[in-house]
Amino acid sequence: MRSIKDDMYDEAFRLWDMVPAGTVPGYGSAGSVYRFANGCGHGEYWAYFHDNLFAVNAFDMTFEHAGVMRYRHAEHLSIGYYEAADLIVQSGGSTLRAGAISTYLAEEGAEYVALYQPGSATRATSITISPDYYRDYLQARFGNIPDVRRAFALVDGRTDFPELVALFKQVRAYQGTGMAATLFYEGAVAEALALVIERAAIIEAERAEGSVLTLSKEDRAALDDLSAYISGNLAGALSCEELARRACMGRTKLKAAFKAAYGTSPAAFVADARIERAIELLNSTDEPIAHIARAVGYRKPGAFAEAFRRRTGVPPSAYRRRSA
Repeated sequence: MRSIKDDMYDEAFRLWDMVPAGTVPGYGSAGSVYRFANGCGHGEYWAYFHDNLFAVNAFDMTFEHAGVMRYRHAEHLSIGYYEAADLIVQSGGSTLRAGAISTYLAEEGAEYVALYQPGSATRATSITISPDYYRDYLQARFGNIPDVRRAFALVDGRTDFPELVALFKQVRAYQGTGMAATLFYEGAVAEALALVIERAAIIEAERAEGSVLTLSKEDRAALDDLSAYISGNLAGALSCEELARRACMGRTKLKAAFKAAYGTSPAAFVADARIERAIELLNSTDEPIAHIARAVGYRKPGAFAEAFRRRTGVPPSAYRRRSA
């Protein structure tokens, strides 16, 4: 893609008869404002274009008559937060709803279609990224990257994404210019992708916990080795990230594998192993409880006592007295 403005937006503005409107109060001067020239509606569409990589958009439009907006587009991804979406129906993605995140996964040469009725209103802030950004740029910078298109699909229609909503509101309110604006919008796009990728990973993990994975012999062997490692390193920081690295699995697969093999999550498996070892030490040694707590990975005796009580029904001191 040579330019996201030339290759995507200019044709859409021409088809919809939208023309530059100059400076309009309430929109950042680093971008460009467009308005309808044909009387089909009123309001503004603002866009900030960054080479062939991304565009940042803010619009507030009301349609006077029934009609359809359509155009064939290049491949891209779009994500936005809608404050108003009355009677607007678009092709692809979830139904537009006020207060929801909406994504659009555009295939090369596909047609975008939006239907509207008299009085239909749409107000939103959005980000559009090209394959040059989410495929080439990210891969060149980070190497192996997650499936960004799938990540966008997973967050479509969500109403429980306050971090992303706050970012979109900040973007809409921004009025900077020059180098400051360039840095701000570059950062906003990067932050939006980071939030989407992070939330998508959480959604994948939640889904994996509800499904049963068929384990290969290699996966089973990796889990056996990992179980032995956990047993021998209970005093250490056994985070999910560390366990996934040692098992040569992603965190999502690791959680699904533990669910299939042990019926629980990695974190719960580690917690159970720690308490089981603590029970052994309470039964077989006279070590102070604070020492036992540290030996099984608890830096604070109070946290250990609470975890032990939840698992056994009694605190460690009472357990030791009872078993003496």
